Amino acid sequence: MLDPKLWWYIARASGLTAWWISSATIAHGMLLSSRILGPRATPARLLDLHRFLSILSAVFLTTHLLTLFADQWVDIGPLQVLVPFTSSYRPGAVAWGVTAFYLLAAVLVTSLLKARIPAAWWRSVHRVAFAVFILVTVHALTAGTDTTATRATALVLGGALTFLGTYRLLRGRHATTTTPPAPPPSTSDIALAESPAPPSDQRVRVTELRWAADDVLAVTVSAVDGGHLPAWEPGAHVDLVLPSGKARQYSLCGDPADRGHYRVGVLRVPGGRGGSTEVHQLHAGQTIAARGPRNTFPLVLAGSYLFVAGGIGITALLPMIRRVEDAGMPWRLVYGGRSRDSMAFTDELLSLTPGRVHLVPQDTDGLPDLVAALNDTQSGAAVYCCGPEPLIAALERTIAADFPDRHLHVERFGPLLSPAAGTQQHPPAAVFEVELARSGQVLPVPADRSLLAVIRDVVPGAPSSCEQGFCGSCEVRVLAGTPEHRDDVLPAGQRDRTDLIYPCVSRSRSPRLVVDL
Repeated sequence: MLDPKLWWYIARASGLTAWWISSATIAHGMLLSSRILGPRATPARLLDLHRFLSILSAVFLTTHLLTLFADQWVDIGPLQVLVPFTSSYRPGAVAWGVTAFYLLAAVLVTSLLKARIPAAWWRSVHRVAFAVFILVTVHALTAGTDTTATRATALVLGGALTFLGTYRLLRGRHATTTTPPAPPPSTSDIALAESPAPPSDQRVRVTELRWAADDVLAVTVSAVDGGHLPAWEPGAHVDLVLPSGKARQYSLCGDPADRGHYRVGVLRVPGGRGGSTEVHQLHAGQTIAARGPRNTFPLVLAGSYLFVAGGIGITALLPMIRRVEDAGMPWRLVYGGRSRDSMAFTDELLSLTPGRVHLVPQDTDGLPDLVAALNDTQSGAAVYCCGPEPLIAALERTIAADFPDRHLHVERFGPLLSPAAGTQQHPPAAVFEVELARSGQVLPVPADRSLLAVIRDVVPGAPSSCEQGFCGSCEVRVLAGTPEHRDDVLPAGQRDRTDLIYPCVSRSRSPRLVVDL
């Protein structure tokens, strides 16, 4: 015969375990949102850990409730669990636990529906987790009998969460009232120094096609085998290898935490090189390949953010905006397009915090007022821009002339219209040799051919996308020799790098260049 106290022991142990794990979940979430662990974007594995802890706490809470029903000593039934202050056993203590149960259920349900509800709703409900911790702590201190261990645990957990809450509050206040002492690292510093080599092609299946705006198709793909796709962070892009063999680069605009899917937005460009037209001819269930992801446009830590998007450039900024919104950081978006109907993902943007998204359709409102937008930013703000070259060039001129203490990060989807003032002009193309280190082959590169074209004579699958020097898809590691950088990827401070080259446009200053192919 079972010990009649067994259910009480199990209920007590599962309740305490649920309390510990839920507290760890809250602490872990605060570590992620406060960026106390560092300025880099949150890896997907840490978000997965946060979800796992949340689910685990729910499992132990369910065990706690079920074993309470079986415990004859406390005599708690469904009515006492569903309605506060109806229990004959310590009604106040049980009521705190019942209230915490409802609040925790709200947090879990809105987390599951995060992709379908406004981010502001999710964030507001998520903050209820602090009330859950307080109520569960009071419940644990007043509902049980072994109060010594419970009080010690409450002291430790309460101290940890108080520290993290204070840090988060001060961090948010510091972000809005002070100027960072130094500019953040350039995007290329982070992307080129820390990003791993891109993985090989992966077969993916088109799972959804929907119109995001006039001539903009949102394409969602998943792994053919149903497994996880490579992790990515806001600012990353992926190459889609189309049925014709064309490889085209597109910014990922879905949720980095969704390891099962990639989403891109593709603008149809009549008279282009044919890639966008082919994407618009895809159908659900069709199999293509994905290459990457890579990130040469990462989100860096800053006190506040201004995002400036032009047309399809919103796709690169959309995951960044969501990341900053979820972290509770101050931000604004200025989004320009030909017309309101041509501006993609406006429904998702307008579901975020009201007043932060400024749509500027050109046919009714003209061009974005960049000076006014920058005037509304704090000194030291990070300014992210992706869009057509005239928009980027205008923003670069405005910041250089009037806002030199703002830190600009740009991603182009077209080559520079003309060399910037003061930049070095490239000498006429000269003949040189390229050595492919893995095979030992030495190939001449004539003045009228690109390094990429020569490499493809023996390595037909060498990756590339734009072939105009602005996307970074063709990056190759240099083992010896001195590259002559003619691309628009590397910033001015890194154009003396000798460890990489973008062979679609760049050449060699030395007679022979040795590359890792």
